[in-house]
Amino acid sequence: MELQDEAQKCHSSNNCIYKNVLDTGLCWGYETNCPQHLGYSNAHCPGDHKGWVSSKHQQLQTFINQADFGFVRQQILSKTTMCEPTADGESLLECSSYLQFCRGKNLYLDFRDLPARKESFRYKMDVLKKGQIGGKCKLDKFRLHSEATHQSPLQSWAPEIQYFEELSDTVNEESQICDVFIDKPTFIMKIDATVNMYHHFCDFFNLYSSLHVNGTHSQMFSRDINILIWETYAYHSNFGITWSAFTQNPLMNLRTFQGKRVCFREAVFPLLPRMIFGLYYNTPIVWGCKDSGLFHAFSKFILHRLKIPKRTAIDHVAKPKIKISLLSRNTQYRRILNEQALFDALRLSPRQYSVKRVEFTHETDFRHQLRVIQDTDIFIGMHGAGLTHLLFLPDWAAVFELYNCGDEHCYADLARLRGIHYQTWTNHVKLQPQDEGHHPSDGGPHAKFTNYSFDKEEFLRIVDLAADHVANHPAYRHMLSHIRNSATGSQHLRSDEL
Repeated sequence: MELQDEAQKCHSSNNCIYKNVLDTGLCWGYETNCPQHLGYSNAHCPGDHKGWVSSKHQQLQTFINQADFGFVRQQILSKTTMCEPTADGESLLECSSYLQFCRGKNLYLDFRDLPARKESFRYKMDVLKKGQIGGKCKLDKFRLHSEATHQSPLQSWAPEIQYFEELSDTVNEESQICDVFIDKPTFIMKIDATVNMYHHFCDFFNLYSSLHVNGTHSQMFSRDINILIWETYAYHSNFGITWSAFTQNPLMNLRTFQGKRVCFREAVFPLLPRMIFGLYYNTPIVWGCKDSGLFHAFSKFILHRLKIPKRTAIDHVAKPKIKISLLSRNTQYRRILNEQALFDALRLSPRQYSVKRVEFTHETDFRHQLRVIQDTDIFIGMHGAGLTHLLFLPDWAAVFELYNCGDEHCYADLARLRGIHYQTWTNHVKLQPQDEGHHPSDGGPHAKFTNYSFDKEEFLRIVDLAADHVANHPAYRHMLSHIRNSATGSQHLRSDEL
């Protein structure tokens, strides 16, 4: 269905909820004809840049280019043709700088060597060799090899694309060189650790960003695509339901095509999770800025596609309380030793918080986790991958990283990228480690490998600061008025029924 057809359907419908954005000229922010005031992002820089740049304007523009839709724009602008078709129906390969993103049409990949590799593998840079990837087009060998400098499994597509060669045969569904011809657009993914939410969501975030880099066309958000994971292990992850935000089709891996020569009508090699100066792992971010539109859009995309209800659809009470979720860790390290005392202090606070203790394990349904997070105003937890849930908090929410264990930027930066208020423990006199901690590899002292007790009064003081932020946030106040109006309307309806 063409996008303009969807717009026309909305115009004609009495029930379309998007009429307010039709004919407004709103855009993402990376299009050539997108003025900044109509772009998606609300990024701003209330803090000091600490010498990174020379002006406020430069500070904001730096943030947009580093971590917002400006990053997408830079990837688009850096794309060059590596292999150019000379006639209709021939192949095409184009890539961004350092082969961080590539896409091609009518491409050939030869997986006939894979059956000889008996052991399952991932993160291998020798899956392909010379002549096992190519197309019928004019290859710019110098340009290709000058860009193929980031030679690391999750940094670029150089380990694979460097072997691209010109073919004499046309690549299409009738080609003799194709044992299998894949008609659907196929996104080929090299993914990070699937057991760790922080790292795996770097995969999902970069896939989402790649939908934009791939181009604003009528099918850019289509779920009728293939995902081919560039490894031979069967995929397992508690976060696997997230793939359904991108595809309605079963996941594939290299075992799917082992022993075959496979041709793709359209193949996309997306941005990778550990690129140099990539997103969001290894992201250098100018001081003082927050609220990336790209991160905000990713959050809303995942919640919408996974059908996670908004808070206003959950809460129908006349006097809502600020809701706190305390993340409990059932792990060897970074447990809260006096967790029950802190939990009781929250429940007995004169602020009358609504408090719940949550434990997200590898068995906890991920949609349930997201529903809990969407129903949370203040999210509290120790340093760890579980804090990645902050990406899916409501816009007015606050995250309290109880103690960052010396890794002070990881989740503080992720929070400001997402535009979520961040607090952490600063008074080291008022926390007590169980011991000095011992790193598993060398046995040396390490703050991440022990457990902690926290001063109750200091804990409540920081929570109250986070609650003040929530209570005064315009989006929270708007949500409260919506809920109160709904509750009042329901009461009037019940009175009329009586």
